[in-house]
Amino acid sequence: MNTDTVRFALFAEVFAALAHPKRLEIIHYLGEKQHTAGELTELTGLSKANVSQHLSILKARGLVHCDKCGTFCHYRLTSSEVLQTCEIVRHLILEQMDLTVASRQKLAEVVPLRKEPS
Repeated sequence: MNTDTVRFALFAEVFAALAHPKRLEIIHYLGEKQHTAGELTELTGLSKANVSQHLSILKARGLVHCDKCGTFCHYRLTSSEVLQTCEIVRHLILEQMDLTVASRQKLAEVVPLRKEPS
């Protein structure tokens, strides 16, 4: 496997980890401050097992780190760039939404090709 193939495969793995709404929600909360799995369970409404699965995926992709403190594990983002990446994607989505709205408005102004029967 050449280096470009490996690089793109790693990109795909990170974006796959970001492709779940609940994982994005977890990232949002961890962007505010570090949390335990129990706190994330309360914030997201997910079961503890489900939060744990999502955190495992985020940790495996290097997006989240666990700091052990006694019996608790405090989760935090590995870098502020994780949030910056999410923010860039959010802006792309908002731009697309604006383009879609603008396109619909322009299409609504177009005169139909054939007249509707009266």
